[in-house]
Amino acid sequence: MVTLEQRIRYAPSFVRFAMVGALATIVDFSTFNILLGGNGDPSTPHLLIAATTGFTIATYTSYQFNSRFTFRAGRSRAAMTRYFVIAVGGVLIHNATLLALRAAFDPGTLIELNVTKLGALSASMLWNYVGYRQFAFR
Repeated sequence: MVTLEQRIRYAPSFVRFAMVGALATIVDFSTFNILLGGNGDPSTPHLLIAATTGFTIATYTSYQFNSRFTFRAGRSRAAMTRYFVIAVGGVLIHNATLLALRAAFDPGTLIELNVTKLGALSASMLWNYVGYRQFAFR
């Protein structure tokens, strides 16, 4: 069980994580939408390529900021490797959720598809934070 003291201690890093996450989200969604080229109903392979590429570029961006700003940890090859191991889990959660939400809601426009992607991003956020905090930047 998480104590009140732990919640207070981790609150500032979670706020910084959210700020970096906002930047990474802009990078992710921008890349995703550029690669979709305005197509609100892409094929599944095209959707996964756009989603994975956006997520990967955003993950690299967030590593750079999280290592310095959020967790104030030194950047090393080992830390980056651990970070990307967590990110692989995050992209799997993200893409599986994206496909499940797409199947459930059948978005027909680019805006609806972006809302679906936001749901998928939300599903992977907790995994990423806990993994980065406990594993990547320990």
